[in-house]
Amino acid sequence: MPFYRLLKHLLPLLLFTGCATIATPPFAYRPGRVVETLSSAVSLSIHASDGSMGGSGYLLYRRPDQLHLVMLSPFGTTMMEAFAKGDRITLIYPSRSTAYVGRFDELPDKGGLQGWSLMRWVMDADPREGLPLSETVERISKLGFTEKVTFEHGLVTSKVSPAGDHVYYSRYSPVNGVPVALKLDMRNGRDDRIRITLDEPEVNTPLDDSVFAPCLDGLTVMPLSAIQGL
Repeated sequence: MPFYRLLKHLLPLLLFTGCATIATPPFAYRPGRVVETLSSAVSLSIHASDGSMGGSGYLLYRRPDQLHLVMLSPFGTTMMEAFAKGDRITLIYPSRSTAYVGRFDELPDKGGLQGWSLMRWVMDADPREGLPLSETVERISKLGFTEKVTFEHGLVTSKVSPAGDHVYYSRYSPVNGVPVALKLDMRNGRDDRIRITLDEPEVNTPLDDSVFAPCLDGLTVMPLSAIQGL
């Protein structure tokens, strides 16, 4: 049989085989299992038009809206801590002996600080219920606004908010049967960029209430509007 005729017969089979491969989930995970708590070492980088910072640290999260993020210097000292619960955020800078406290909507519009307001939205990345489809859909987020979500094999790979905020999820890995994105890339409408990379995360282990409660003893407490930058 001439080669072009053989190719004509084989091409549909090759295309079908390729589609079947794409439709296969990258790994097995337990349907219905989601991140209730997460603790992980992290590397973090923040880039904005008027400032940037980066380093390593650790992240603690408890569903639905409690978060504690610590950034460490290369010498192991704490550069910054962020605590979030509900619509409140506390940013602590030990070197300044200062804490800034307020609501997310009071964050200054500069220095990449608006990126913190994305964190509750970013952490909502549950796998799709039902069949592990690959598609882009619009839905109401848990914060009450319409978001556009892209799924691949049932896993969230990106989300877009009405304000033009983007988050990309990659390097998924199963942890205790729960799919976890080890790399999170965020970009808001001001082109501030935050990248968080998780290292050996633990999922759904008990976390004490105290790890989400900022200690303000000995600190000067200021409103968020007083922050001059990162």
